[in-house]
Amino acid sequence: MEFYYRVLPLAVIFFIATITDLSRHKVYNWLTFPAMGLGLGVNVAMQGVPGLWFGAAGMLVGGLVFFPAFFWGGMGAGDIKLMAVLGAFTGWVYVVNAALYAALIGGLAAIVLLVFKGEVWSTLAGICRFLRSLLVPKMEIEPLSQKYSLPYAVVISLGALTAALLPPLIAI
Repeated sequence: MEFYYRVLPLAVIFFIATITDLSRHKVYNWLTFPAMGLGLGVNVAMQGVPGLWFGAAGMLVGGLVFFPAFFWGGMGAGDIKLMAVLGAFTGWVYVVNAALYAALIGGLAAIVLLVFKGEVWSTLAGICRFLRSLLVPKMEIEPLSQKYSLPYAVVISLGALTAALLPPLIAI
């Protein structure tokens, strides 16, 4: 039953998000907002009121887990909403593990991209300047370069899949 109510809809949602992120660099609201409602509805149908709290907690944590990356310009709002969708379907424990796997996969993908483009040292220097500007009082914050973008819906999808296939990185 869980396959038809959780896994299949999530697979379709994440497939569409991956395609639109790869082709248009967008994860659309017309996909994410109804998907959040569907995730909450599935949990209510399966568990009643506790399912609502389960999905709502997952949606909140999913929406907040990558918020710092969004706030500092490293991720789009659609990616944040896609994580909220995942949380609405799967709960907060799963979404945290999926986020950890996604962060690892995204980090590796970014390193491969930077090595391929020959930008490792200049990127590390930019990160050091950014961190220094955060730590030094009254120093203007230097934004990180947006030279290359990584379609993060792909990374989130891979993180969600990896969290389903491998043991959790944190057990709660």
